[in-house]
Amino acid sequence: MAEQPEQAQSIHARIAALNLGHVGRAPITAYSSEHEAQERPQLATRSQSVNVPTDIGNSQASNGIGNEPNGVHRNGVLPPPNVTRTGQKVTPSAANKPIPPPRLPPRKQSTGSSPALPPRRPSEYVSRRGSNESISSTISSVSAVSTGTNGTARTVGSRTPSMDAGRKMAPVFDLAALPPLPPKRTPDQVEKRYQDIERSRMGLKPSKSTTSVAKVETTNSPAMPSRPRPPQTPARTDSTDVSKKLPLAQPPPVSQRSALSFGMNKSPESVETNEVKPRTPSPASKPSAPPPIPLSSRPDLSKLQATKPRPGAASSPNPPTSAASCLVCRDFSAPDAHAAKFPRETVPSLDWLAAQLTSPFPSLTDQARAIFTWLHHNIAYDIIAFCNSAVQPSSPANTLSTGLAVCQGYAGLFTALASKAGLESLVINGHGKGAGFSPLKAGDPIPAEYSTHAWNVVKIDKGEWKLIDTCWGAGYVDIGKQTYTKRFAPRFFTMDNNTFGLRHFPTNKSLFYRTDAPPPSWEEYILGPHAGQQSVTVYEGLAEAEGIHPSKILPPTRHIPLSGSNTTLRFQFEKPCPHWDSARHGSGPPYPYILIIGGIDGRAKENIAFHTNGTFWWADVEVRKLGCKGQKVGLYAVETVGGKSARGMSREEFEQAKGRQAMHFGGVAGWELV
Repeated sequence: MAEQPEQAQSIHARIAALNLGHVGRAPITAYSSEHEAQERPQLATRSQSVNVPTDIGNSQASNGIGNEPNGVHRNGVLPPPNVTRTGQKVTPSAANKPIPPPRLPPRKQSTGSSPALPPRRPSEYVSRRGSNESISSTISSVSAVSTGTNGTARTVGSRTPSMDAGRKMAPVFDLAALPPLPPKRTPDQVEKRYQDIERSRMGLKPSKSTTSVAKVETTNSPAMPSRPRPPQTPARTDSTDVSKKLPLAQPPPVSQRSALSFGMNKSPESVETNEVKPRTPSPASKPSAPPPIPLSSRPDLSKLQATKPRPGAASSPNPPTSAASCLVCRDFSAPDAHAAKFPRETVPSLDWLAAQLTSPFPSLTDQARAIFTWLHHNIAYDIIAFCNSAVQPSSPANTLSTGLAVCQGYAGLFTALASKAGLESLVINGHGKGAGFSPLKAGDPIPAEYSTHAWNVVKIDKGEWKLIDTCWGAGYVDIGKQTYTKRFAPRFFTMDNNTFGLRHFPTNKSLFYRTDAPPPSWEEYILGPHAGQQSVTVYEGLAEAEGIHPSKILPPTRHIPLSGSNTTLRFQFEKPCPHWDSARHGSGPPYPYILIIGGIDGRAKENIAFHTNGTFWWADVEVRKLGCKGQKVGLYAVETVGGKSARGMSREEFEQAKGRQAMHFGGVAGWELV
């Protein structure tokens, strides 16, 4: 069939058709017939590419270098482009048809079963905010341009997975499913509504109450008794008239006495004022007799002479203290008994323990004594750690929980409890002449200062700083046997600071708290009060119970030389203070005391009874009768005679029973003969 000729068109129609034909076309690239466009190799399939169209056709992908145009070059010159004229029909060639993409590889059949999905959790209702638009998958259309010579355009649609694929589409909006609207109010109803609102905003309006109110009969209260009328006051006159008739009141003149009016054999009634009135002689006046001398007010000359100091009389530098301020004689039975009521295992905290121990006692001294005694009952010396050199630092809380400590633990726990109770206390470190200390022998060099012990100082009544040793007051240690014996030693709480310093030397030299001479040096302390000689051996158990202090025993040194055999040596001790009463402060009336000696040449053992006046006990013995070198002399208390307590027995009664009745002695002190 012959092709129909094209109908003639106007110039405007042709221009419009030409413009319509170029819409969506890419620039046409001309190729030479000899140099056909090479097919571009396929790119590897990119996974999950979004909105990227596939390159279809024989297009040259690479650009030239610099500003050179695309296309095939021949001798550096591009071939002429193909021009399609208006109305010209272009037949597409098979070579310029787009090449379809390669087929996907066949999917392998899975042999195993797919894993089961986890059970779905029950859905909970979650309120969501209403949305005005639905979210759907994103569909993008990308126009891809064919690289054929005819310049035709092809649109390739690609669908990409939605970012909100997990969300559900909103339901279709249906007007029929909406609830019906309420009926519209009429203008009268709207006006009435506004009036009701305005009326509710207005205040309450007074309303008349009904006249039919129940009447309540009331009874009149009894009449009050009539009060008596006050007395009538006299009529007051005009103040101006009173000021004219009565003079203004003036304070009485102050009576002053001169120094001459006191004494001078004048009675105080005879002198009233110090006003000197002129003496006017009167011829009619007669001279009167002088007043009698008051003999009762005459001073006693003997009493005045007694108050004057006598020449050569030595005054006592320290007046005797009263029994109330003496710690040795003070009764501590109340705080000691109270401290035994709180076992360590039942204590919840340090604060609780401090309050329980000290709250019943207003005295600071009693509060400190209660803490001192509690440590004796509840804390034991860690002898295993001490003998094995395995002592570790311990806090007060750790000491309370374990019940074991060395000197540092005792001192730290005391200060912790005292501070929580409101007392002022410190821990003092230094050297102590306790377990493991050996006195220097003659010729031994003096060692350098070192620290081995810890103790406390606490402020007690009257602002006095008192040195105490809670570790030595709780018991004693036997290093040879590696044992610890719990024994209460209250003297380490009651002894004065000067005596305390004989066995304690602080590292901080400002913490001596001595009241006598300046504090000793390290050399004086380590040598002792006897210049290197050892002190007398004192058996502290019985001596402390009977109130015998080691510093009160004579001779003070351990070794007694036998030179000068014709001399007499006095053995003596005294009670700890002038107020001490053995029956009241001790365990009862005092024992009789004896001195056991070896006799002449140590061949005749003898017991010598001590004399006493209630304050001192003494016995004078010839040195030649003490014994021979190497023997010992001992001070003993006669505890029982004939199976009965010997307390209160006199010296004469002991002499009568000596050798006739069985006796039991308790050691107090001992010496060695050299």
